[in-house]
Amino acid sequence: MPSSLRVLVIEDSEDDFKLLVGELNRGGFELSAKRVQTAAEFAMELESSSWDLVLSDWSTPGFSATHALEILKRHALDLPFIIVSGSINEEAAVDALRRGAHDFLSKDKLARLLPAVDRELREAKIRRESRVMQDQLMISDRMASIGILAAGVAHEINNPLASALANLDVSLQTVHAMQQDRRDSRQLTELFEELSDVREAAVRIHNIVRDLKLFSRPDENVKTVVDVSSVLESSLRMTRHQIQHRAQLVRDYHPVAPVEANESRLGQVFVNLLVNAAQSIVEGHAASNEIRVATRPAASGWVSIEISDSGVGMAPEVLKRVFTPFFTTKPVGVGTGLGLVICHRIITSLRGEIWIESVLGKGTKFIVELPPAPSAVVSMPRLSAIAPRRWRRGRVLVIDDDVLVLRGVQRALGCDHEVATLRWAGEAIQKLTAGERFDVIVCDLMMPEMTGVELHARLLLVAPDQAARMIFLTGGALSPSVRSFLDELPNLLLEKPFDPIALRVIINERVARVGKRKSSAKRPRLAQGPKPRGHV
Repeated sequence: MPSSLRVLVIEDSEDDFKLLVGELNRGGFELSAKRVQTAAEFAMELESSSWDLVLSDWSTPGFSATHALEILKRHALDLPFIIVSGSINEEAAVDALRRGAHDFLSKDKLARLLPAVDRELREAKIRRESRVMQDQLMISDRMASIGILAAGVAHEINNPLASALANLDVSLQTVHAMQQDRRDSRQLTELFEELSDVREAAVRIHNIVRDLKLFSRPDENVKTVVDVSSVLESSLRMTRHQIQHRAQLVRDYHPVAPVEANESRLGQVFVNLLVNAAQSIVEGHAASNEIRVATRPAASGWVSIEISDSGVGMAPEVLKRVFTPFFTTKPVGVGTGLGLVICHRIITSLRGEIWIESVLGKGTKFIVELPPAPSAVVSMPRLSAIAPRRWRRGRVLVIDDDVLVLRGVQRALGCDHEVATLRWAGEAIQKLTAGERFDVIVCDLMMPEMTGVELHARLLLVAPDQAARMIFLTGGALSPSVRSFLDELPNLLLEKPFDPIALRVIINERVARVGKRKSSAKRPRLAQGPKPRGHV
């Protein structure tokens, strides 16, 4: 049995109350007991205090055990309720059990009291743990559903956004060239500024969609090499509306090693911690409050991430329980008491540590430490880091069922290459089977009738050299089978909306590579003299 016990006793007799308390004291409890005699007193105690157990007489003047059970039910409290009566018939006892009582016993047989209390406290604990597991499963299912929906929405946004960014870049280049010829044109300058603003807005949408995809990925168990600062920035964008009216945001990033983690799960931790920091500060005083996000190498060689605030802080008794499931100091409907528990589980699953430093009235600091990624693991370079090279004019085939994407890619690449576009992968099969060849094939992964995966499989049979030259485009929402397919191929995958400049650099490099191979194949071989006799 637990060492402490808070008992609410419904009893009109002071002597009987002392008798029950004496029996419970024999059990070795650190006991806190209170006697009530009316429905109003009972309801008030349930609202104002926390109790572990209710002992009730069957009937007191103006108040009964059945009435008490109804009040307990209205308060939605799962407390062990044991009836202790001087006299109760079998029919009444059965009715009480049907209404929610957990046991009943006679006042002249109190030897059963301690075993009954022990049993009901253990069963109440089991019920609580079961509810925690069920609630966590419901939250997981709900998050999975939201993730699927978010990934689908991101996919639908990315196609038109890819077209918008590609066309905006081409338009900006055109206007810029016109400005060079007509330097005194105020209208062109204004048009360039307007287009630049539109592009900046489109890039902001792109960042939001990318962050949405980051937090909705279903591959929660897949770990990659992760840049902590990049995940923090995504988390800050996701929580910007929570922070901006409450505090000034201060970034204090120091160079740290990458960590091995799942981006989605790590982002979930940072979002939870940032929301907690924001909610600890009252709205309307942003100028006088601060939320600081810092990264630095820890003394242990691990990576340290700190999220601190100037909020209300935590009392020592609260600080001890922050990682307890369903413990929360937030109002009903605002907090579930699971956020920090989930954070703790995620970080420990990454072999890391998380702890809290807090002073009541002065603020709180969350510290997360993670081991660096193994040195043998090397992350892929970003597209923007690929240096442009000299290129030759090549033949590029673009396949996408979205006309706007086709036009955008054609405009982005048309100044450098001959670009053919198709909306149906079946047409590509016909062209390539007939003998047409391209230096690069840019193909959307998910298309009706024939997907990019199916096209690649067909080309392996009829034109394997063309299959090797495929670059895939995706708007997201990839199925596990498609992800597995991509993991086994060396072909490049670009996510929509892509950077048009980076796309041009990649295509130019691929076309140049193909051209170099063609030149090598056509170069005449040097004549060789007769082989020495006996040479094999």
